[in-house]
Amino acid sequence: MEIVIPLIIGLSLIWLIGRGVPWNAKLMTILVTLAIIVLIVLIERGGYWPESWRRS
Repeated sequence: MEIVIPLIIGLSLIWLIGRGVPWNAKLMTILVTLAIIVLIVLIERGGYWPESWRRS
């Protein structure tokens, strides 16, 4: 649940911002956003995230 809510919010923001944009540009934006989210989660879970940035 910790990741689902921000993901839904981010995707809805992309949808709102890109209402006049062609569907392939929207698709690329969504794919890049999801890739960044997955990369950040993998870095954090792998222990490479700086200790000072972690939540308690």
